[in-house]
Amino acid sequence: MRISGLIVALLVLTGCQSLTRNSSNTGEPEEVTPVTEIERGICLFNEPPPVFEHNCDAAYWLNTWIAAANQPWMERKQALKALGDSAFDTIHAYILTLPTDTPYQDRLRAQLALNDIAGTFTAEAQEVVNVIAASQNNQIMQLESAMVVLEQENTSRGEKVKALEQEAVNLRKKLEELLQIEATLMDKNRSTQQ
Repeated sequence: MRISGLIVALLVLTGCQSLTRNSSNTGEPEEVTPVTEIERGICLFNEPPPVFEHNCDAAYWLNTWIAAANQPWMERKQALKALGDSAFDTIHAYILTLPTDTPYQDRLRAQLALNDIAGTFTAEAQEVVNVIAASQNNQIMQLESAMVVLEQENTSRGEKVKALEQEAVNLRKKLEELLQIEATLMDKNRSTQQ
């Protein structure tokens, strides 16, 4: 009897499972995000800002990135100080902050400045910047931010542990004092009884 009940239950569950599979697979094609394809070159702007050099020169920007990756942070920091607020300087500053040894605040400042002008990029340039640099840069900043939060939490907990340890030492001293008082009282009580 139990075996037949178990078989019936398995058949019902199997049937329900196959129905849910069929209902979720309605035959409608999945939405596919169109992928930007770059045929030849890429320009950052359709109409570049005044005095903007290397608009359609991807090799220049890649070489700048390679040079930045091979410079120590202090050299790049000095180069950042010399840059202005133009679109060219903003992109150059962003590239100088891409290497992983860049401090969080400098990386964030450059990312926000690039975000301000990225809306004026061509669609292809926006996609390239996002895929090649921005998504990884944002992920690094999120990880660094999480590390700072965890470090603050660890510091806070460490301080609480130290306070609790000090409180335990104080309580231990008070307990020893109370035990000493109790021993003294017991000695006095014994001496009065004799």
